[in-house]
Order: sequence, then C-alpha cells, then structure tokens
Amino acid sequence: MSIRLISYLLGQISVLAGVSMLIPLVYTVIRHTAEMPAFFTSAILVLCLGEIFIFLGKHHPDRMQVLDGAALMFIGAGVLSLYGMLPYVLSGNLSAVDAFFESVSNFTTTGITFFTQDSPYSLRFWGGFISWLGGLCFVIILVTILPQVVGGFGLTLSREQNLMFSPVLGRMRRMAGKAALLYLGLTVFTTLLYYLADLGPLDSLLAAMLTLSTNGGSQQMGFIARNSIALEMAAMIAMLIASTNFLLLWQAIHHRSFREFFSDVELRVFLVMVMIFTLVVAWHLNWTGTYDVSDSLRYSAFAVISFASTSGFIAAPVENWPDFDRFVLLLLVFVGGCIGSSTGGLKVKRFLILFKMAMAEAERTLHPHMVADIHVGEQHVSRTSVLRVLCYFFLFLATFYVFILFLTLVDISMPEAAGIAVGMLSSVGTASGLYGHEVLMELPGWTKLGCCFFMLLGRLQIFGILLLASGSSRRSENNW
Repeated sequence: MSIRLISYLLGQISVLAGVSMLIPLVYTVIRHTAEMPAFFTSAILVLCLGEIFIFLGKHHPDRMQVLDGAALMFIGAGVLSLYGMLPYVLSGNLSAVDAFFESVSNFTTTGITFFTQDSPYSLRFWGGFISWLGGLCFVIILVTILPQVVGGFGLTLSREQNLMFSPVLGRMRRMAGKAALLYLGLTVFTTLLYYLADLGPLDSLLAAMLTLSTNGGSQQMGFIARNSIALEMAAMIAMLIASTNFLLLWQAIHHRSFREFFSDVELRVFLVMVMIFTLVVAWHLNWTGTYDVSDSLRYSAFAVISFASTSGFIAAPVENWPDFDRFVLLLLVFVGGCIGSSTGGLKVKRFLILFKMAMAEAERTLHPHMVADIHVGEQHVSRTSVLRVLCYFFLFLATFYVFILFLTLVDISMPEAAGIAVGMLSSVGTASGLYGHEVLMELPGWTKLGCCFFMLLGRLQIFGILLLASGSSRRSENNW
C-alpha cells in the first residue's frame, strides 16, 4: 500500500472540499449571517491540510493497487466527513458527535438531519452540498476504484458501455472527469425542473443537489407543508433520473441515441417494479379508506419512487399508513435503483442475478447434468460474478442483523431497529421514520458513532473494508 499515493489523493480531495466551502461562505458574506467565521475558518484549515497532504505525497507512483483503492475509499470518506462537520461545530449549532453524525449522514446521502426548516440556511445548504459531493464521489468511485477493489460483485457494467477500468491515474482522471461532467449536467437540468415548479433559484439548486444525490428526508424539502403537485412531479422525475445507470446515460448522450439506454433490462425491470408497487400501494390505501382514489395514486407514486430510489422524501405522513404499505416501502429500500446510479440498496441487477440463479438451480435439480447459463439481457453472467453476488448478499444481510443487535443495546424496539438498520445501510434515513425515527435524536453518543460506521459501510460497499482488513492482516503476518 502506497502511503504517498493515498496522501496525494487525500490532498486533492481536501482541496476540493476546501473550495466547496467557499460557496456557502459567499452566501454568508452576502447575507451577513453569523456562520461566516465558521465557514471562513473551515475553508482555510481544510485548504492548508490539502496542501500538506499533496506535499507529503509529491513523489507518488502512477498506478493504484487494490489495497490503495480500498484504503482511499474508507480513509477518504472519513476525512471528508470530518471536514464536513467543521462548520457545524465552529458555528456552535451542534456538538462534535452530532456534527459528525450529520456530516456522515449527508456524505453517505442517508438524509438523517438534526436541522429543521427554521435552522440557518447556510448550514442546510452546506448539508445539501455535502450530499451532492457524496453522490458525485460515489459515482466517481464506481468508475475508478470499485471495479478494482470489489471486482464487480454485481457492479459489472453493461457490454455496450465499453468502459474498462484502468489503475493508471491518468486514465482514472479522464473517467472521473466524464462522470463529473454528466453529474453536473444532470444537476443543472434538475435545478431547472424545480425552478419551473415554482421554487426560488437557490432553493431549486438545493433541491436538485439533494434529489440527484438521493439524500431525502422528512424535513429536507417540506413537501407536506408545500402540498404542491407540480413540485412533487418535478421531484419524481428527478428521483427517477437519479435511479438510472449514469454510465449508460452518458453513452446515450454521447452517441445521441437513447435506444440502448431504454433497452437496458435492469432499467426496464426497475420501471416495471415501480409501476406495479405504485398500483398495489394505491389500491390498498384506497381500500383501507386512507385516501380517495386520486390522492391514493398521487401519494403512492411519490412514496414508491422515493423509497425505491433510496431518496426518502416524504409527501404524506407514511408513518401513519397501514402496516402493509409501510412494509412494501421497506422492501423497496432493500432493492434500491440501478447499477451505476447514486442510489443505495442492493441494486436491481443483483436481484435479477439472484432470481435467475435460483431458477437455474431449480432446473438443475430436475436435470442434474444441465449446464446453467445465466444472462441479464444479452449480457452473460459468469459463475464467478454469481458467487460474488451471493457473497455480497450474505454479507449485507449479516451486517444488517449485526446492526439490529447493536441498536437493541439501547433498548430500541425491533421494528424501529430494523427500520434504522435498513435505512442506514441503504442510505435512506427516512426508512426509520416508517416505525418512528424520533428516537435517533435521543441516542447516546457512542451509538451515533456506531451508526456512522454502519452508514459508511453500507454506502462504500462491504467488501472493500473486508479486503482492507485482510490485506493489513496479511502484511502484519509477513512482517512477523
């Protein structure tokens, strides 16, 4: 593992974080808010640390090894979370533990926040910007580091994309540049959508950053208070865009043809899933007398898209819905969006592979000498990829159960613990609201720090930290 390379890349990340702090700083200067010294001090401190990291890693190698990528993912996420908490602490609005929790929640796009609509706007905007950076970092990691670190594990790109991973830093920068350019373009488009839905320019930008990064929440946008169909429609379109494969979308825009994009099997399955569950939830809400037909369709569509995209925006009091509908939303959080999107969850493609593998094994039981050949669309899925998906599915469930056990140490009920665990591992903090999320505000400090670890673990893929721990252990044995 190259310490110099990691230091150099951490320096680049630090400079990006420091420059990002200048945006809310300009807002505080123009509006003469009390948070101006906090953002100014934070920006100077982070930029100085960035220059120090770059200097220490000046003579770094040009290639990234597997352990370098694994270490950068988790160290970089931790460092960015520490940077993100600085304005919260220095402004005196949150304690150190709560500020770190808020920062990790935003960076992992989980959406759990201690702020309300009455909180300082500059701090809420900074939270949205951290979320936007977190979504961007995840997309960049997806095309530069994850293929090398986790070897796919169900994150294999479609054959039409022709985007091959290379550990050479120059090529990684070009790939990251393409991903960032698309992400920025989608942010502009989403901002325009919200502006047309009668939001102000700054509010439209904040809403776009929250939606595209799939960082929702019950208090982030105030959909219930606004009660605007136009705003909900804009959010649904933006959430569907955030759920798609960004790399396939890049190819469609680059080739000026969306035929391959809409012919992607994973995308079509995701859209069909959203349509079916929207109708099922709408029928049940109307059948139980919760809403009339029109409101049932309206709130069902919004909730299903919100939880399937792992955004977690709330346009109706879902915590008061019947158990059946809440459980459906909880299941959608498990699934998530498409491979290559900024969503959390296990991803639709992994479930497709697991389903096809189960069907193939059932046929093999009847025909023992049959050779199973699994395809997702026209893409062949190798046996190695199937085994990796199975391993990831097992580790995700194992982590989920360990997380629930951890939460029950503070006397959280099982339904609440399950909602919190699913939400934090799938980056949907509002999932805990399905069974009462107010308990999060009252958690002890050590429990909040444990939740931060699980949020990072779920967002950055579980295999990465196992690989890093395995590599470190092996190095210790060799040194011994």
